[in-house]
Amino acid sequence: MQQNVSIKEVRKKKPLVHCITNYVTMNDCANVLLAVGASPVMAHHPAEVAEVAEGCDALLCNLGAMEDFEAMKIAVQAAMEQGHPIVLDPVGAGGIAYRRARCAELLNVCVPTCIRGNASEIKALYAGCQTTKGVDVSSGDCDAEAEIEEAVTGLSRRLGCIVVASGAVDLISDGNGICRIREGDEMMTRITGTGCMSSALIAAFVSCAPTVEAVAAACTMMGQCGKWAADRTRTERSGTMQFRMHLIDRISLMD
Repeated sequence: MQQNVSIKEVRKKKPLVHCITNYVTMNDCANVLLAVGASPVMAHHPAEVAEVAEGCDALLCNLGAMEDFEAMKIAVQAAMEQGHPIVLDPVGAGGIAYRRARCAELLNVCVPTCIRGNASEIKALYAGCQTTKGVDVSSGDCDAEAEIEEAVTGLSRRLGCIVVASGAVDLISDGNGICRIREGDEMMTRITGTGCMSSALIAAFVSCAPTVEAVAAACTMMGQCGKWAADRTRTERSGTMQFRMHLIDRISLMD
């Protein structure tokens, strides 16, 4: 996998990425897209999303923005009609039945290019049941890589799309085998938004090539930048807000 080629392609294309994402991490998603050379647009109103989605290069729907679910349905339809890549981030699907049901509703009308979630979320979509409480990964998933791998590959084959379970090891599948990305740092779990940022980066990368290699390149870059930022933060004896700044800085310097 030639990661740098994909980064150069993103910077050359400068894709416009339509994000319907949660308000907690919207600013981080916008900044990480700018850092990688893409252009973000955060249009959420049902009256505007079809027009925006039609003109963008990729669409990201983040289920943390459940108040904008009707807008997601409209945007997904518009993106599909134009053949644009769609990335779905099933935030909270592991612990909230309502979100699993709404995710299933979206999947009934579209085949996304990629679904990226944490292990609990991916397992919940695969099994159709609760796997944790709240929106964070369950502690039991730390030692269950084989179980997560089954969910990733099984869900990918069932839906016909790329599936990513992010964690200490990112597991990625297009239904034909499994790719493991062993990057990142535990400090990435100590700030909000690293998963949402990863989904935004994936959207930028698949706008250039809707392939498992492009998804893996995005995940690799996020993990490498997270590790670098954590090392820098520890060297400075700084805290988590400095880590957030270093993470986005490092992404902006990748070439």
